Amino acid sequence: MDWIRLGLLALAGFLTWTLNTLSAGGGGLLLIPAVTFITGSAAVAPVITLTELIGNPIRALAFRRDIDWSLVRWYLPGAIAGAAAGSWLFANSRAEWLQILIGIYLISAVWEFRGGARERSYRARRWWFLPAGLIVALLSALMGTVGPVLNSLYLNYGSEKETLVATKSVNSFVTDVVKIAVFTGLGALGGQAAMYGAAAGLGAALANLLAKRWLERLSGRQFRGLVVALMAVSGALMVWNQHSFVVQAWRAATGMS
Repeated sequence: MDWIRLGLLALAGFLTWTLNTLSAGGGGLLLIPAVTFITGSAAVAPVITLTELIGNPIRALAFRRDIDWSLVRWYLPGAIAGAAAGSWLFANSRAEWLQILIGIYLISAVWEFRGGARERSYRARRWWFLPAGLIVALLSALMGTVGPVLNSLYLNYGSEKETLVATKSVNSFVTDVVKIAVFTGLGALGGQAAMYGAAAGLGAALANLLAKRWLERLSGRQFRGLVVALMAVSGALMVWNQHSFVVQAWRAATGMS
């Protein structure tokens, strides 16, 4: 057993999920470079999903009084279907352009919310979470994570900081169960990947307990600022991760060798 790798993954899980809790998402995306470096790119989606599977229920339990169950009921039907379909397509799909488009969308949150100064840019409806769950869960299963792409919808619905964090945790946990089941059935979650995911998940679980106290001290304005900042950083990472693909596509389109 490689204890050094497991220790590094636990530390990476702790650090990224501390930030994840304070800014309502994005930890999975920030964890990707560490997982890729330590385990290789093939294990990224299963390891990230298992990390979230461990970290999210702990967070939901810590924030259990703040869960908006009405949003959960709208979100989950579409998300479960999307997670199952996306996980099934995972092994044979290319998602480079999707990551670039999602990255640009995340970066645009800086202007949408004026860096966190604006509470809403539009008024979201509860039923919107049904199609949003389907689309986001499908993309998440294909790519491992899509970053905090749903934060804009939650903020525009009017979710407060604890409610946003708690409700997202419940929604993510259920879809992660579906993805793990499909990954296991497809043989994408072997013993080593499971061990790596468990190590990162342990760090994520511990981070939730610490970050909860810090989140309670943040004002609504400070929280929105962190949410928007991490959305922009996550988007920039997604675009940068595909820079070689963009270069290759440009060369192919222009006939450059």
